[in-house]
Amino acid sequence: MSCGAGKANFRLLDFYVGWDATDPDTSNLTGFDDPNGIRLALFYPGAVDPSQILAYLPPARLARGCGACEWYLIKPPKSMLLRRDDCNPWGPVWSPCCQPAPFVDAVAVAAWRRWIAVADAGANQVLLWAGSGAKLLAEIAVDQPGPLAFTPRGELLITSATSSQVARYGPDGIARGFLRATLPDRVIRIAVDAKNGVWIVTGNQPVAWKLWHAGCRDSQFNPAKVEDLSSAFAPTGIGAASDAGFCFQETGNDGLMVTSCFSWCGNPLASGAISPSPPPQVQKQGQLLTGPLDSGVPRCRWHRVRIDADVPEGTMLSVSLATMEDLTVAAQGDAARDPSWSAFLAGPPHFSDWTTAPQGLLDFLIDQPAGRYLFFRMRLTGDGSGTPVVRRVRIDFPRVTSLEHLPAVYRETPKAEDFTERFLSIFDASIADLDSVIERSPALLDASGVPEQLLPWLGTFFDIGFDATWDADKRRKILASAPALYLQRGTPAGLKMAINLVFGVTPTIEEDSPTGMWGALSDAKAVREARCKKSPPPSLRRSAHLGAVRLFGKNRSRFRLNHSAVGAAPLRSYGNPDGDPFAAGSYRFRVLMPPIANMSSEDRDRLTSLIESQKPAHTIASVRVGGTGFVLGSWSAVGVDTSLTPLPKPILGSSGNIRLNRMSVLWSGPGDSCNNRVLDGNFVVAE
Repeated sequence: MSCGAGKANFRLLDFYVGWDATDPDTSNLTGFDDPNGIRLALFYPGAVDPSQILAYLPPARLARGCGACEWYLIKPPKSMLLRRDDCNPWGPVWSPCCQPAPFVDAVAVAAWRRWIAVADAGANQVLLWAGSGAKLLAEIAVDQPGPLAFTPRGELLITSATSSQVARYGPDGIARGFLRATLPDRVIRIAVDAKNGVWIVTGNQPVAWKLWHAGCRDSQFNPAKVEDLSSAFAPTGIGAASDAGFCFQETGNDGLMVTSCFSWCGNPLASGAISPSPPPQVQKQGQLLTGPLDSGVPRCRWHRVRIDADVPEGTMLSVSLATMEDLTVAAQGDAARDPSWSAFLAGPPHFSDWTTAPQGLLDFLIDQPAGRYLFFRMRLTGDGSGTPVVRRVRIDFPRVTSLEHLPAVYRETPKAEDFTERFLSIFDASIADLDSVIERSPALLDASGVPEQLLPWLGTFFDIGFDATWDADKRRKILASAPALYLQRGTPAGLKMAINLVFGVTPTIEEDSPTGMWGALSDAKAVREARCKKSPPPSLRRSAHLGAVRLFGKNRSRFRLNHSAVGAAPLRSYGNPDGDPFAAGSYRFRVLMPPIANMSSEDRDRLTSLIESQKPAHTIASVRVGGTGFVLGSWSAVGVDTSLTPLPKPILGSSGNIRLNRMSVLWSGPGDSCNNRVLDGNFVVAE
């Protein structure tokens, strides 16, 4: 059913609303509970794609070694064991002088660290070596052994063609019992993940392979999804495998991917000699037949059908419709009229009442008599490998076209009315599509939902130029914060927000003007009198208090005759000299950044450019990025014998040669309770 506010004027058939299938179990279709749509079902239910299995589980005759590119291969027909590493091509594991007895019919190999196990079905035994084949540890008797696998702890799992149990052996070859889970069928591949979960592949041919999984405590193997293999195993690097051989996809010396193909004897082959495994076979026919779709309108004139589907080459999608006014009529379907579809339900309408839409059209008008109920039939046809995929079907009713806005003369005869409606519906469909695009246009401005390629276009709306190093998540975050950023642009809060969005840290911004508490020395008596009268103190309405302000050097801010040293102060012919303390530090600020790991010179340039673009034009900014700490000398160390003590208190005039300079430290005199203060860049007050 389809639900919505107001009077219904369309019906939907999809995963969310339902497909209204009469009998989905006999339709040869699958995906009724899949949002990706319905499609032809697999010929062998539960079959998996061999190429996806190969990407994570190698064939039983191949096993990865402990090296980065080390592999073991069983070579027929003499059943030799070959090894391949980084430097050498395929070659025998043992030298001629150390060659063990030849295998009768080796069918599987497994490797773990320096342990190697080979299943010899012809000799009914499994051979276990240590030291990469240097020492034979055990000869385990097994009736027709099959695929092998080592667990992460070195336990060897052995399958047998004559048993439904998986035998467990230690790395020393001693039996440890069996797995709890029993095998559902003959195993062709087995592997164990890092969590000791056992994965098996069963099937007598690639088109019918099935994937199973069992945990440590499971009593049976359960069907598994191929998608789960990516989280359980690392990719094998095997791109294709067939009876002719197999191919590795590896990274070459130049960093590019190269394909290396070999026969099962280890001989090099051309890359085109190995054909990829075919996908699982699917049904060649499938049908969706709905029950009666009720419009709720007597003598309803059904209007339009729109189908959202993919129809690959070699497949076909056919849609038919029929209307009925009364459901009390007995079923009149006759499947014999179409022998190729006799295995499927025909539906209640008479076979001659069905109208089939033109082949290949996914949007068409309904050419049926008026009727309250509509039957919908959709037939999917494939070639055994491909299938159409139908995601949604929309059926509009009743018929409403632009004819409603034309004079009544266009409705004088039924034929003229029908032709005019169909003719105008062509333009109505185009206008409806345009209206739908316009309705969806606000979604183009949603930074969190548009494709990554549209983000630079959205940035032009805010005059934001994206840096090439920004990923999609950062760009979306900046776009989402752009309105709030523009409201605070030019303020300390706005600059902090911009830096946090780009660099992920929150800086501290210091403005020199508020912190520039310059003081001027004044007459103490005048200051006391001003306090008594509650009036501003003299000397630029400021007075210097120890620990509260810094002394302003007049002789250094502007050249003054008989006061400033030559070359120590600039010559200025503008402004009031008495206003220099107020102008010093105006329109200047500092951005103090916390330490940023691996911050390069390019990142520092980007930070400076960002600050320049976000600060007011009349201001001057300086940037300081914090370090990771301080260094106590080049060869100094703080230990148990180190004592951190204050400097000795100097007393002016005590020795006759103590003068104030940049490194002088001042202490408070008797009766003075001042704390440590910084007077300016030259003097430090300490307790």
